[in-house]
Amino acid sequence: MSMIFEAHNILNEHQSNRLFNGVLAASQLFGILTVLSVALWMGGYNEGGFAWSEDPEKQFHYHPTFMSMGLIFLFGEAAIVYRVFRHERKRFTKLLHMIIHSTALIFMFIALKAVLDSHDYHVGPNGKIAPIPNFFSIHSWIGMLTIIAYILQYIFGFVTYLFPGLNMDIRKFSLPFHQLFGVIILISVTLTALMGITERSAWKHTCWTKHGELCSQQLIANFLGICIIGYTSCILFIVLNPRWRRKPLPEEESLQPLSAD
Repeated sequence: MSMIFEAHNILNEHQSNRLFNGVLAASQLFGILTVLSVALWMGGYNEGGFAWSEDPEKQFHYHPTFMSMGLIFLFGEAAIVYRVFRHERKRFTKLLHMIIHSTALIFMFIALKAVLDSHDYHVGPNGKIAPIPNFFSIHSWIGMLTIIAYILQYIFGFVTYLFPGLNMDIRKFSLPFHQLFGVIILISVTLTALMGITERSAWKHTCWTKHGELCSQQLIANFLGICIIGYTSCILFIVLNPRWRRKPLPEEESLQPLSAD
């Protein structure tokens, strides 16, 4: 990215800002479509909508819905806060970054409980509880590793940059690693989501697994996957472009030489 946008100066400042606005708009479109399509997929067709413990099968529907809203959409929004509000005070962007990530964390725990409960209290054909084993699929293995990584990243960021806040040398040294791990986790979340969509489709969409037909359920599932890829691609394009990094405001530079987030 730096070779394209900085070293060769292909785009001037006006063109760069127009590109930023275009990619940002595309990211929001893909993000909104992601949330709407997963809600439509889980809430419509013959999936049966949403419920909690009274119906474990419908309780599962909260898993992809809240994971898509939390670890995909909100995660991506938190990642671009420092780019979208790069001309605002750092304390504002830092707090907004933390608040969005905290909300995503809550959504993640709701989604995790939903899938575990739906497995543990699964009702078999005879009407009795017949638990489905947890953590057998590659989707669940990579998913749990990603969740653990996200929690550790959250704790590290909170302690290092917010409260109690470590000294400036440690912040400056750890910032590139914090950003790198954030990108890796976002990519891992995306791959895990795509595996989950495929697993759910193979498990429930008999239209293509048994009848060899491309039904509307499968179409919406595929559309969801495409939206997730589009959203993540836009977020990564914004985050990895060095020209759109937040630069310290004049008053911040006069206080201490902070590196840009």
